[in-house]
Amino acid sequence: MISVHSNAGVGQKGYNAHEITVHLEKPMLHTHTFANGLRVLVEELPHTHSISIGFFIGVGSEHEIHPTCGISHFIEHMLFKGSANYPSPKSISDAIEGVGGVLDAYTGFDATVYYAKVADMHVERAINVLTDMVLWPRFDLQDIEKERRVIIEELRETEDTPSELIDVILDAAMWGDQPLGRDVAGDYDTVAAITHADMLAYWQTYYTCANTIVSVAGNIVADQAFQMIERALSGMVEGASSTHVPSLPSYPGPKLSLHTDDSEQSYFCLGLPGIAYTDPRRRAMAVLDTIVGGGSSSRLFQEIREERGLAYTIGSFIREHHDTGKWIMYGSVKPEMLHESIATITEQLRDIRRHGVTAAELQQVKEQVKGGMLISLEDTWSVASRNGAHMLRYGHVLPVEQVVAEIEAVTHADVLHVAQHALRNDALHLAVVGPHDHLTDIQPLLNVEENISVKL
Repeated sequence: MISVHSNAGVGQKGYNAHEITVHLEKPMLHTHTFANGLRVLVEELPHTHSISIGFFIGVGSEHEIHPTCGISHFIEHMLFKGSANYPSPKSISDAIEGVGGVLDAYTGFDATVYYAKVADMHVERAINVLTDMVLWPRFDLQDIEKERRVIIEELRETEDTPSELIDVILDAAMWGDQPLGRDVAGDYDTVAAITHADMLAYWQTYYTCANTIVSVAGNIVADQAFQMIERALSGMVEGASSTHVPSLPSYPGPKLSLHTDDSEQSYFCLGLPGIAYTDPRRRAMAVLDTIVGGGSSSRLFQEIREERGLAYTIGSFIREHHDTGKWIMYGSVKPEMLHESIATITEQLRDIRRHGVTAAELQQVKEQVKGGMLISLEDTWSVASRNGAHMLRYGHVLPVEQVVAEIEAVTHADVLHVAQHALRNDALHLAVVGPHDHLTDIQPLLNVEENISVKL
């Protein structure tokens, strides 16, 4: 359990946040690996009234090859179509939503996750429903064809949503024909090509004990949870764990990719390769990203929105993978304001590359990153999700006090170093969706290394 004390005072200009002190009480996280290789994590949170359970399957879009790209996501959909004891989609949803719970799933780059959050008295029901979905899906032929149409509509919806399409365009431009460059859902051709036999083979290969982590958090005793899960998953085959697929380097830049449409705004993503989740510089990268675009106190938000009034949506984020990552700055503006917006962003990036960040920015953002992480751990699914993801990535759960200490240890030199590593013209990509025939005036702005004179 975590308690937080903030030594904060009120100065002449209002609230001044000072360093957060983190007090960690007796560890409540319990881990167990069964003889069949299944790993189970239970974090006891006796002060809560809910329990969250997540099944983390170690397979995602990185494990896919043509012509079955999108199969991880397709199987995720199919597990909601019916199972041995819950033969219809409604019977599955009723089993959890009927008692006030939440049932959902998502497919990512390296994992597919199924999870439920219920009141603590319904924990065994949630475990049994998730188990039935994962171990005994029906994969009915008619259901496959119906869900194929649903996923194709999902792809069409992405194409009709500029704020989502822009991510797909940037990934393809940066990474090309490899998992990092593809939509997790696949494309029209691959979704159309996936067969019933493909699904069965893929599911049998990856939905195994050795490739699964069950993460539980909430008002439950660990031994009770272990017993329930052992009983429920006794029929799961042992199998083998998946291996990571090496990523190819991103395409060189600076490069601009334009998708012309008749939208009212210009949507843009400025992308750079990032760093892996095992890279020791990742805390400095998180601090840098937060200073650049991580919230309303960030440089981009203050300059683009507050000072210039160019955009409502502006920000940045990072994504970490096993051997690389990406750093994205995004926004949407009136088409005639695109030039000024990109010029302002690259100007800010050049300044950070040359000078780094200020001492005040560094200290404030450290507290922002730490505080946000600690607040997120008040929710049982956030705790279960963090634990499961860490176990998949690192083979153990990083203690909160270790992460806090690593963030606190980040120096000005660390941030400057990671900024100079990431901010390179030969790695810079810009994707734009909007009512433009060409963007010849934007290409010269793709410069994050040297001073340039720009007429706004």
